[in-house]
Amino acid sequence: MRRRHFLALAALALPAGGLSRAQGLAEVVRSVVLTGKEVVPNPTPSPAVAVVRLRVEGRVLDILGAVANLQGPFRDYRLDPVDDPALNARLTSAVHLHRGPRGANGPLLQALKVEPGPDGRSAVFQDRVELSLEDLARLRRGELYLDIHTAAFRGGEIRGQILV
Repeated sequence: MRRRHFLALAALALPAGGLSRAQGLAEVVRSVVLTGKEVVPNPTPSPAVAVVRLRVEGRVLDILGAVANLQGPFRDYRLDPVDDPALNARLTSAVHLHRGPRGANGPLLQALKVEPGPDGRSAVFQDRVELSLEDLARLRRGELYLDIHTAAFRGGEIRGQILV
């Protein structure tokens, strides 16, 4: 049943199209898959997977995703904080958008809004991010990524590079 629920959520995250034009404005829709193989510096053996739908219009990045089969509950930064108090205050969830190229870790751009599943090891997440011009350029160069942190893998259980 859990798998069917995840697949239904994942279908929502898949892009409806590639590149389209709406009222003269370019809109780009892409999907990203997060896996343990993408985690840096040490890939994880996690069977978890997340499917994320990204929509970019102008400088706005809309994110909608679903994750299932995490090996641990989401990392709770109130109980397991990072060393930097200013950063810790921004870690309102364990699903993050970061700056950084493939193969390298980078700074947090935004913690995303998460609706955990009843099992604590799955969720639906979404957010809308207004990108700076610098971050929009990073997005176009493939230098933004998503990752999900859990108690089992504090540094990140799964990750996916965003390529538009």
